[in-house]
Amino acid sequence: MPLMATELDDTQLSCLLEPSSEIKISSQVSGIVSQVNAERGGNVEKGQLLIALESGLEKAALNSVKARAEFTIRKLERNQDLLRKGLLSEYERDELLTDRELADLATREAEERLKQRKIYSPIDAIVVERHVSIGEYVGSEPVLELVSLDPLHAEIVLRSDHYGTLEPGMPVEVLVGPDGKPYQGTVKIVDKIIDAASGTYGVRVEVPNPGARLPAGLKCRAAFNVAKAE
Repeated sequence: MPLMATELDDTQLSCLLEPSSEIKISSQVSGIVSQVNAERGGNVEKGQLLIALESGLEKAALNSVKARAEFTIRKLERNQDLLRKGLLSEYERDELLTDRELADLATREAEERLKQRKIYSPIDAIVVERHVSIGEYVGSEPVLELVSLDPLHAEIVLRSDHYGTLEPGMPVEVLVGPDGKPYQGTVKIVDKIIDAASGTYGVRVEVPNPGARLPAGLKCRAAFNVAKAE
């Protein structure tokens, strides 16, 4: 049967632009804030240092284990000639090598503990909430809330009789705001489960938003061009 292009019923196409990612940032460890590099409304980049905690004890511990590791290296070097000639007992040889390995492990552990005193951004994002300031104590509660606005997502609910007409990758025209300014989007997800009570299913549309020119929270309408049998 021939197919013709059509648009789904407009009453089913209302949507709301939402962040594609929302993250509540917490610290792996507790401590006192010594540095904050994020402000509400500001942009942050992936890998950027956001918050640092006081780390004097951790730095001292790292210096201590490094000194121990350097000592084991010197001790091993002093005994290399005896090792080569086989003049050390098996126990003495094992003790030297184990001390060296344990010193390396202790150094790596101290380095990781020091790294935990700093919090970095996992994504390119915008700061929507900052919950701490310099000098405040940080526990397990979130310290920052980040959102990603590029891309944006539009969650749309459709009647089940439209199921099968939409597929991931299909282009969508998203009309934003009261003036209906058009933006190009793409179907990202089509739910595989239909809600039996309402007879509907969900579709997620992804809308590129370079430079975060569109804020989240705007109302929108989605125009799907689909094919139906004539």
